[in-house]
Amino acid sequence: MDAEEFAALGLIAPAQRVDPPLGPRDIASMLGPRVAEQPDAEAIVDPGRRLTYAALDRAIAAAAHLFERLGVEPGDRVAASLPNACDIVVAFMAVQRLGAIWVGINTILSPNEKRHILGHSETKLLLTDSRFAAPFDALRADLPKLDHLLVIDDAARDLGWATVFAATDAPAIAAREIDPFAPAAIMYTSGTTGVPKGVVHSQHNMITVCAAGSSFGMMHPEMKRGVVLPLTITNLMILGPLVAFWNGTSCACGQSVKIDPLVDWIAQEKVGTCATVPTIVHDLLQSGRDLPQGFIMGAGGAPLPMPIRNAFKARYGYPLGGSYGLTEAPTVVTETRGIEPPSGSSGLPLPHLVVTIRAEDGTVLPTGEVGEVCVSGVTEGPWAGVYTPALGYWKDGDKSTVLLRGGILHTSDMGRLDENGWIYLADRSSELILRGGSNVYPAEVERVLHEHAGVAACALVGKPDERLGMRTVAFIQPVRTGEEDQIRADLIVLCQESLARYKQPDEWIFVEQFPRNAMGKIVKPALRAQLAEQQAERQEA
Repeated sequence: MDAEEFAALGLIAPAQRVDPPLGPRDIASMLGPRVAEQPDAEAIVDPGRRLTYAALDRAIAAAAHLFERLGVEPGDRVAASLPNACDIVVAFMAVQRLGAIWVGINTILSPNEKRHILGHSETKLLLTDSRFAAPFDALRADLPKLDHLLVIDDAARDLGWATVFAATDAPAIAAREIDPFAPAAIMYTSGTTGVPKGVVHSQHNMITVCAAGSSFGMMHPEMKRGVVLPLTITNLMILGPLVAFWNGTSCACGQSVKIDPLVDWIAQEKVGTCATVPTIVHDLLQSGRDLPQGFIMGAGGAPLPMPIRNAFKARYGYPLGGSYGLTEAPTVVTETRGIEPPSGSSGLPLPHLVVTIRAEDGTVLPTGEVGEVCVSGVTEGPWAGVYTPALGYWKDGDKSTVLLRGGILHTSDMGRLDENGWIYLADRSSELILRGGSNVYPAEVERVLHEHAGVAACALVGKPDERLGMRTVAFIQPVRTGEEDQIRADLIVLCQESLARYKQPDEWIFVEQFPRNAMGKIVKPALRAQLAEQQAERQEA
């Protein structure tokens, strides 16, 4: 693709095109060496299947052949809303072999969120199963570009999917040259405007995470990987199956984040490492369960409170690895590298990355000063020029330009670096609430709350919570007093219909008026201070 073709999609062509210094250059070809060297080694397992590298390769080829027969061409969008299992991994890998573009849709999203993602991406083929098919059936009339709805466990609607895992050879697909730097995945993430944005990454971007992290000895490359968080989140697809395949190890697809079945699964499958979120770590500590010997847990998605870090090390004997990352990077930017981090730190930059802290005008700030966290690649050594950030936001050239201005990734997160390079996040964007490892953008929730005629004004803020990291509190100014109970009941139903569960407010507070500044904007720091005072009073009582 040339610069004009990228621009037509609202994207920005990568400034350089340098392959990783080792390993395959794209996801489409990454299984080749493994099939040649270790065809009978276990590659991926779920509760119903256990596939060797040879069997996985055949299934991917069969899936690619099926998608091609259904009319999927390079650049077409293929979406999946499926649980963690071999099916979703095979579908993802098949899409990459075709040079098509993957769209993951979390199963817990509301119908409105699913409609937006499918419509905005103009998805051509959607995979789901019978548990999640009904909402998509109801949306079909609103999605004229959606040619096929493939229900993997329904013989009448699977469009041939049942044959994928029965393949005894690898059917051929049309010869095609994969461009590693072309769009390969759209990762939808809620935006501060309240509308999900489609972050676009190439196969090069995704495989570079695997190559760099593994070659520097990070991510525990020698261990069997487990994935318990949703593989519909493409960052988890990278950190789970793709890292495993790059290293020739195995990946196990977990089914539950509840502590007892999670720990039992780790022991049964001999999982060596697994990414979690602080909520899971909190629940593990509360449960008192022992972790299997040799298992290494990591946590990301939200800051890890020091009491949880300290309690984890005291119980399990090693420091809990934390990290900082974002979809636009993609995935991990900093991690603790197995070192005991300074209090409040979110890690050190990965060795192929450079993290700078910048002022609004783009100038680099001195050590210790707070500014915007920006990410670029190293300029010396074997990894020079390899890193490329997101290509931008799907069909949104203006936002893409802001994201990548000056040729570097602007995260919108505020932070500082100390003299040793450790990063400390001051605020992951001015409004973002990290609840249980999931991003909640107040504007998205407020947009739904404002749909109610009885709401004069509203604001969503976060308050600290030991288990979830943050809980969400909705402040509501009603049009008329005396109707608060009915408005609250209506808003709860409205949020259930329009928002994923983790985005729905945890608490509701009604106010007569909001504190506002000279421009008439609600002063949210005053609301946070009010919550802090209330919490302090309860603790003293």
